Amino acid sequence: MEFSFTEEQQHLRRSVRNSPRARSLRNAMEWDEASHFPVEIMPKLAEMGLLGVIFPEQYGGAGLGYIEYALALKSCRGWMVRWV
Repeated sequence: MEFSFTEEQQHLRRSVRNSPRARSLRNAMEWDEASHFPVEIMPKLAEMGLLGVIFPEQYGGAGLGYIEYALALKSCRGWMVRWV
């Protein structure tokens, strides 16, 4: 049984982690300490494709699975919010 990530999954992880848009969202500690959810980041997250990872393409999502969703969320840590 193989438990390593596919090349597509590794690419997703690198893309989210290294995105220039991600670098503009590095206020996680401030947001967390203020118990503030920054609604203003939603358009950036949408541009990155992170809001529809698990939704079918026919509904505007990426059509990926839960493993890719978990990878995207895990890759967001450190620049988004700790409580995602």
